[in-house]
Amino acid sequence: MNIKNLRYFYFGDNLNNIIKVNLSKYKYISYIFIWNNNKQKAFEIKKYCKKNNIKFYISNNVNFAKNIKADGIHISRFDRKINYINKDKFDIIGTSHNQLDYYFKKQQGCKSLFISPIFKTKKYSENNVLGTIKFNLLSKNWIMPVYALGGINKKNIIKLTRTRTVGIGGITYIETIK
Repeated sequence: MNIKNLRYFYFGDNLNNIIKVNLSKYKYISYIFIWNNNKQKAFEIKKYCKKNNIKFYISNNVNFAKNIKADGIHISRFDRKINYINKDKFDIIGTSHNQLDYYFKKQQGCKSLFISPIFKTKKYSENNVLGTIKFNLLSKNWIMPVYALGGINKKNIIKLTRTRTVGIGGITYIETIK
């Protein structure tokens, strides 16, 4: 795997000049809007994404994603409703922390999955992260593409070249690239 060929996902609910500059550096970039009931902000970011050929997703609100004509939806690990089966040609991406989550996301119609957390973050301590070996073991029999999520930075992204990830998701990695 080559880092330049990865698909990148930025999770956020805002768009400033620093983020815009960093988003423009990636060939395969998508913006996942973290739903916060701010429809105006969502429309503003979607407009920017469409203008700049960036795929736009809404996190955890399928009805709004349909209304805004987003490219897809992101379903968090905690959302266990089964009503997301893909009838609307949506790209449905889920987040999984374990094998049980994988089965739920598969039933929900997810076409790809984030596996989280890969590396240590403020939210997840060293004891709770998967690391690259567990990431590969967990996902080795999964039939859908998997993306690494959590704690990815300039120092540890190279470790992902030894995994079966086809993309990464995050906030700080993309915000801090220079």
